[in-house]
Parts: sequence; C-alpha cells; structure tokens
Amino acid sequence: MKPRRLTFPPRGTVLRQLRAAVRDHASKLGAGQQVADNLALVVDELVNNAIEHGAAYRRQNLDLAVQFEVDGDRLRIEFYDQEMPAATVAELTKALLDASNGMPSLDNERGRGLFLLTIYLEDLRAELAENGGLRLVGSIARS
Repeated sequence: MKPRRLTFPPRGTVLRQLRAAVRDHASKLGAGQQVADNLALVVDELVNNAIEHGAAYRRQNLDLAVQFEVDGDRLRIEFYDQEMPAATVAELTKALLDASNGMPSLDNERGRGLFLLTIYLEDLRAELAENGGLRLVGSIARS
C-alpha cells in the first residue's frame, strides 16, 4: 500500500482539519478507530510542539509533513520539520531518550509531550532528515 502524506503550514489553525485527516488516512490504512484517534493525538502534539518550539528557529514558514505507511500489522508514522536546525534535532534525540526512561516531573516545563509520544509510539526516534531538518519516526499497531 502506498504511503499517505499530509503537508500543512506550521499554524495552529490547521489542527482541527489535520486531526480529521489523520483519522481518515489511518482508517484507510486499516487502523481501528482507537488507533486512529491515538494517531490524531500524537500528530496534534507533534504539530503543537513544532509551532511552539519552532518559533525560535522558523524563518521561512516551510510546511510541516506527516506520513503514514503500513508496515506489516503496524503503521509507521514519520513527521518532518524541514526548518529544525541540526543542533535542535540532536537535543530532541537526547530528550526522547530521557522521556522513554519515565515520566518527567510535573514541575518540569519540558518533556511531558515527548513522554506522551513514547506511550503511543514504539521504536520512536528523532534524526536529521536526508535534506536537513527533523525526521521523527515511530510505529503503532493497527488494531
């Protein structure tokens, strides 16, 4: 089955439509309703983080992208932020490792969103995309 890719501007005004599109794409790829809802929550968190934290580096307002692909009984999700600097990708990689080691303190201003991602996605990793920027990859069971 061909991967499904959504591209969208880094603006909060797209979130409602994006969540609906994610649910639709996930369902078409064989995901159950709960999985589709979980993916919509994951994408919402990714986009909110990209908007909030991206304000420090975003200059061109290049589109963000999310792609879904069937991988056996799983769906693989890939999230792209082309403008994220390499140093920030490296920081995110470390922060994901920390988040996978348990829930951060509720007093900590950072890390709760990443911890949420580790709850829903397996094999989660952040890396430098082929053409620069962030490529975040994870997977979830389709049912």
